[in-house]
Amino acid sequence: MSRFSGKCDLADHILMEKLRTIEGSDNPDELAKSYVLYSDPMECFKIFKKKTGGVIYQHKRVNKVYEWNQDFIAEHCPQFEIIKHKTETPDKRAKSGMRVETTYTYKYWDKEYTAKELSKKGVYITIKIHFNTLLDLIPYFPYTISVCCCDGSKETVYISDNSFVEEHADDAVQHGYEYDTYYYRHELAEFYRECVLKYYNPAGKENIEEVEFDENGIGKVSKHIDTEFDIKWYWYDGEVKSHWTSPEVVDAEKGIIKMSHEDLTNYLGNKMLVYYVEYKEPELWLK
Repeated sequence: MSRFSGKCDLADHILMEKLRTIEGSDNPDELAKSYVLYSDPMECFKIFKKKTGGVIYQHKRVNKVYEWNQDFIAEHCPQFEIIKHKTETPDKRAKSGMRVETTYTYKYWDKEYTAKELSKKGVYITIKIHFNTLLDLIPYFPYTISVCCCDGSKETVYISDNSFVEEHADDAVQHGYEYDTYYYRHELAEFYRECVLKYYNPAGKENIEEVEFDENGIGKVSKHIDTEFDIKWYWYDGEVKSHWTSPEVVDAEKGIIKMSHEDLTNYLGNKMLVYYVEYKEPELWLK
């Protein structure tokens, strides 16, 4: 069970992406003989990010359906359909003598509802949670996994609406007692701190290079880019000039980056200073 919730949660799932012995071996025969298996958080995270494409999902309940949010719901729920109704009623104030009124009903899982009826039931939509770095994902570690589909090279993961710790604490209040969340919150904070110190100290790896971009906005830095850190335009005087967007990493290992068409043609030109952090293979940190 996870140290962050006491349940099998997202942290458990991610940290089992790559298992090793305490000596760091991933040999299947040695793994089979080991009573305890370990994993490196960053190694596991990179595998998870590659399999998921940097996206996990949540189902969210929309309690009330009305005209102002119906299009949003339809975009995020394939089982939801908006049905438009137009009726004409006599109205002497209208030039045509008739007034056109528009109303809506909704089909949800093949059953039709009025807005009032559906608001009693609620509608579940799918929300995407994008992540780029391990730090982006750590806040969701105590969330349980509600659905997970995988084929070895790809994964689709849906997490719970809230962390198990917070759900349990809210439920406790409803039943007349207090559930202390300090232990799990402290464990998560400690892990966050450990990861920052272990993986996110750029000292000695920071680089500033002048890059020349071709007509397609493609340029190259000299070293392998660490994508756990943002890559940025750099100004020696510290005064940020107007620009459209930050540079985009095309191939981190080869150092290939891209400048937007807008920056190339309208703002920055084809030469710019670029700040980035060099990637250096970290030693295994087995937890």
